[in-house]
Amino acid sequence: MTNENTQAVQIDPIKERRARILKIARAKKQSGELSMIEAGAVMAGAALLALAVYAGGKYVLDLIHSSQFKSEAQMFHTGILNATQNDADFSSETLTVLAQNHAFDSAGSRVASDKSAVKGMFNGTVTAAVGTLVTSNDSLILTYPVTSTVCSLSAAALITVYTQVTVNGTTIFSPTVTFNPQTVATACASNGAMASMGLWTTRT
Repeated sequence: MTNENTQAVQIDPIKERRARILKIARAKKQSGELSMIEAGAVMAGAALLALAVYAGGKYVLDLIHSSQFKSEAQMFHTGILNATQNDADFSSETLTVLAQNHAFDSAGSRVASDKSAVKGMFNGTVTAAVGTLVTSNDSLILTYPVTSTVCSLSAAALITVYTQVTVNGTTIFSPTVTFNPQTVATACASNGAMASMGLWTTRT
């Protein structure tokens, strides 16, 4: 056998091995597997994201809870108006009657099966009472316990929905009281970690 033939026999297995390696690499790429470099980059990105969430975790969570609460409060308002649309006033309404007429359906399983109670998002009990703003029994007042932070973050949005809003007994907005952010901040923090928001629904 000549040197040339010997070289050919030695080179062919090397070429074949390289071809196999390339084929495996392509197959892995096509199947969606990441290379070591790509996997490292993904893990580094995930670590940075986790660090960012950890650092601002409470604030982000408060924003999420505030958004959820505002949405539910708006749905409750719409539900109350729909459930009482044929009433002359709110004198015959109770929380149970409102729940039976689906005013609080947006709360899902937090409405008791017998419609006797509604739990708020923060495990407090939501109550309903008839009130008077201008004329007798012209208002339905929901009392909803929230965290003091969610109270501060959501108050400005709720005054665009409800006729009157109180916080821990302080009126922060009504037809005769102008909304003031400083009043809101003081009222929301006046009872520690939790705040009781009074949400007044009227027909005007």
